[in-house]
Amino acid sequence: MMRLTEEQKKIVACDLIPGESLKVIAFAGTGKTSTLVEYTRARPGMRFLYVAFNKSVQLEAAEKFPSNVIARTSHSLAFRAIGYRHKDRLISGFKANTVMEALQLGKFEDAKFTIDTLYHYLVSSAPKVSKSHIPYQAKIFYQQRREPFPDFIRLANSLGRLMCDASDDRIGMIHDGYLKLYQLKKPRLNFDCILLDEAQDINPVTSSIVMSQARPVNQSKTLSIVLVGDSHQQIYSFRGAKDTLNKINTTKTFYLTKSFRFDNKVAKVANMVLQTFKGEANTLIGVLSGERTKPKWDSNRYTVIARTNASVFDKAVQLSGVRKIGFVGGLQGYRLNKIRDVYFLFSGNLERISDKYIKSFGQYSDLKTYARAVEDIELMSICKVVETYKFSIPHLVKMIFETAVDASEAQVLLTTAHKSKGLEWQNVHLMGDFPSFVGKNDLIDKNALDPDEFNLVYVAMTRTISRLRFDPDSSMPEFIRLVRKNKNENIL
Repeated sequence: MMRLTEEQKKIVACDLIPGESLKVIAFAGTGKTSTLVEYTRARPGMRFLYVAFNKSVQLEAAEKFPSNVIARTSHSLAFRAIGYRHKDRLISGFKANTVMEALQLGKFEDAKFTIDTLYHYLVSSAPKVSKSHIPYQAKIFYQQRREPFPDFIRLANSLGRLMCDASDDRIGMIHDGYLKLYQLKKPRLNFDCILLDEAQDINPVTSSIVMSQARPVNQSKTLSIVLVGDSHQQIYSFRGAKDTLNKINTTKTFYLTKSFRFDNKVAKVANMVLQTFKGEANTLIGVLSGERTKPKWDSNRYTVIARTNASVFDKAVQLSGVRKIGFVGGLQGYRLNKIRDVYFLFSGNLERISDKYIKSFGQYSDLKTYARAVEDIELMSICKVVETYKFSIPHLVKMIFETAVDASEAQVLLTTAHKSKGLEWQNVHLMGDFPSFVGKNDLIDKNALDPDEFNLVYVAMTRTISRLRFDPDSSMPEFIRLVRKNKNENIL
């Protein structure tokens, strides 16, 4: 058995009766997974279901937990019950051009807002599509153009029926589609306790499936539930995630505040962000000095974390041929082929575009107008890259593909803040493309940014084990100076 902190001991010792729930607020690097492992080891007679946020976390958990724990994602639970029926028609997402054709719509925006309405419903706990699922941008879009507002509830229901119709090959089944069908069936899970990890990033449909297990239905067995996560690491609200940790009242609440990953210097900066902009009352504590030797910054082995794929591309261009570069999760996740296709649209070479969706726009100005209208952040960032590098794009994309090495061989690893979550590296370099926390000689108002933006910086900076550096364009050094000045403390 591992040596536990006093905080961890309290959690491991906490017994729950059926129907009770426990909330564990675990700050970055505080050993939440190892705590859950010890919790299950202490109860060998109980059957646990560990619900993971994604497949990679599920596979990692399956190796760490004892045999009385079954690790699953919410989608794998739903696939076993319902999704397998659609296994030959599964798709990763809907394309606006395909939906336009299937529903006989007039323009891309009609299709995109229909897709968004259906998606907002699928990740919600609601039984039916309603006005609340229609994206706010849609209302602004049609008002500005003084055009009739489409019946998106009817259109979303039509798209949903096509998605579920195995006899129609125009529209496939998306993974959140069969997850919603599973939730609507009100399944009962045959376990003693459910461990819900990364609860801050769980969408309402998954929360509904899990939390309903603690309520009796027709004298069925009730379970105990342990929710674990960090509200400040919620970074997927754009995918429909809601902070389950904050919204659900539990029987008991415990905290994990001592990080085993980084020292108090990093912890202090993280606390500055959380206490200044998020109103956090608890204090994250780093590894005490002397507990671990801290190596110097290694200029031949570090990880660059950026806010956007566009900045990752910029950095890759700068470093190709100078350092051995690698990409966290592999090159395919950084949309280089999509950047090249948008460039071909930009330059009028439609015959060279491989992505049918990009090609369907016909001209670059239409794609850019569409991206702005529906606030497609990814497409807008790609447009920015294309307009910056223009005719050099094909050569640069080819160069990156040819020079990139496996992550294990890289001198410099490149990633985005979203892809960095759950990982850690000795040396971390934060790019300057995160929103500035500094206004005119003072800190910005906390309401000036989406809370996810503060969370992204917190997630990115707490990936480091040894050293944290900021890009020359970063506002973080000035932010730190202003916070210390306001507190009358000496600058780090």
